[in-house]
Amino acid sequence: MSHDHGNILPSYLKVFFTLMALTLLTVAAAKLVHFPDVAFIPGYVLNITVGLAIAVVKVTAVMYIFMHLKFDNPMLRFFVYIPVFLFLVLGFALNFLEKWTYLH
Repeated sequence: MSHDHGNILPSYLKVFFTLMALTLLTVAAAKLVHFPDVAFIPGYVLNITVGLAIAVVKVTAVMYIFMHLKFDNPMLRFFVYIPVFLFLVLGFALNFLEKWTYLH
């Protein structure tokens, strides 16, 4: 079974440059931006959340192009994206839970 998706090099290059830009944004967010404490949330938790959000975008780009989910059946995408989404929710929840228990 041969799948001809045409020339995929432009897609790979778009993802590459997107990943490079988001990596620079992650480094800038970690080194340059320091959020103030808001209500009961310390500023460093917001820094971690921004870093995780950028990582989510990077993971989605890699999954969509390099795992060829762009060309697969939408039902297969459902079975890939739902566990990844649940994993990310768990990651964010544990991040806040750990910081919350540290504060109290």
